[in-house]
This record gives sequence, C-alpha cells and structure tokens, in this order.
Amino acid sequence: MTGFGKIRADFKGVRSIWSKYWSAYGGTAALFSSTYFYIALILTVVNFGAWYHSGWWDLVLATVPTILGFTLAGLAVFLGMDSGFCRFLAGEVEGKTSPFMQLVSAFVHFILTQCFAVIIALTVKSAFFQVGGLPEYYYDVVYVLNRVVWFVGYFVYMYSMVQTFSAVFAIFRATRWYELYINKGENRS
Repeated sequence: MTGFGKIRADFKGVRSIWSKYWSAYGGTAALFSSTYFYIALILTVVNFGAWYHSGWWDLVLATVPTILGFTLAGLAVFLGMDSGFCRFLAGEVEGKTSPFMQLVSAFVHFILTQCFAVIIALTVKSAFFQVGGLPEYYYDVVYVLNRVVWFVGYFVYMYSMVQTFSAVFAIFRATRWYELYINKGENRS
C-alpha cells in the first residue's frame, strides 16, 4: 500500500468510527433535543460579559483540561467494572443502541466537547492579534467576526461544562443498572 493509500485508509477508518459514535449518540436529533444544549445556550447569552471581550479563552484553558482528565478516568473506571455487568448492558436490543453503547457514547460526546472547547480556545487565542494600517471597514468586520467566533467558542465551553450534569446522571443511571444486575444475579441463586 502506498503512502497515499495508507492516508486514505486512515481517513476512512476515522470517518467510520466517528460515524458509529454519532449514530450511537443519537445524531443531530439528540444534540438539538438535548436540554443541556439549550441550557448552555442560555448561559452563554447570560454570561455575555465573559466572552464579549478578549481573554475568555484563558478560563477555558485553565479549567477544561482538569475536567477532561477526570472524565477520562471516570470512563476508564466504568469500563473496568465487572465484565459480566458490561455484557449485561451490551446485550442486543432489536435495532436499538444498547444501554452500554448509549452510556459510552454519552461519555465520548462529553470528552469530545471538552476537546473542542480547548481546541477552539487555543485557536482563538493564537489568532487574536492587531494589525495596523488597514482600512477602517477591515477593523469593523474583524470586530464583528471576533464576537461571533467568541460566542460560538464560549458556547462550546459552556456546553462542555453543562454536560457534566449529563455525565453525572449517566453514572447514576449505570449504578441503577448495576443494582438491577446484582439483584437479578441474587434472585437466580
């Protein structure tokens, strides 16, 4: 396989796994029907003073990496649970995503949102600079575009923060499932 063929195969593999994640998560319908999405949108508007001026990205870069570490650790702990329990959750549900994949895809979504928040913050921070001597309309356009991008970036950050609730309740849901699994096992004895 040539270098180009390997790159092409890698891109195909990445597209495939992202597609599987997006499908397990529930796709665009799940995103836009999420209460957390709209809470984040409202909080972004309410926190207008935080993102309207430069420097908001430092808050993102100071907070999200730590939360991301805890999120990854939480997912690792869940995946390290009793393999019988994981098999119980991963059972086939006719044409539906299994509870196991729903839980894992919720965590993956949480992790990806945090990663996007950091990437956006790093990109916006590095792209924020002043250039002198250009026509006045340039500065007007840059001013407006900055605020649009900053709004989107801060929204992604807020969404990643609000998704903490989603992750907590996913863990709570899994503990309830674990309790059912244990009780089911004790009833068989």
